[in-house]
Amino acid sequence: MLLGTREVRVIASYKRDALLRLKTVRGHVDGVIGMVEDEVYCPDLMKQVAALQASLEKVNRVLLRNHLETCVSEAIRTGQGQEKIAELMEALPYNSGLTDFRHQAAPLPLPGAAEGAGTANGSSGGARRSPR
Repeated sequence: MLLGTREVRVIASYKRDALLRLKTVRGHVDGVIGMVEDEVYCPDLMKQVAALQASLEKVNRVLLRNHLETCVSEAIRTGQGQEKIAELMEALPYNSGLTDFRHQAAPLPLPGAAEGAGTANGSSGGARRSPR
């Protein structure tokens, strides 16, 4: 496939996966449009939009894998890896699903939590003393 002046190689299984996901998203978008037209409850719409975003992020991951396995690997083999890496880094800020892992991070332990100190609301549990 040609895009501008760049030749793009797409692995057949990734192409099938991306197209299937995109066609599913297209149908889902049509359904959400209908929900907006029917004035469905906003939180229900928001859930559907979030599901669409997650589906598109999965498409982006398929495209990223294809790019790494084809264009980037070839560029590294031929000594042009820095250019491809720079292009990829330029594209990543637009793909928060590929760069934002906050949803996977474990919460940090609270001070004193390991010792079993404190209550569920974070207080020491005792009465507060007034200064003398």
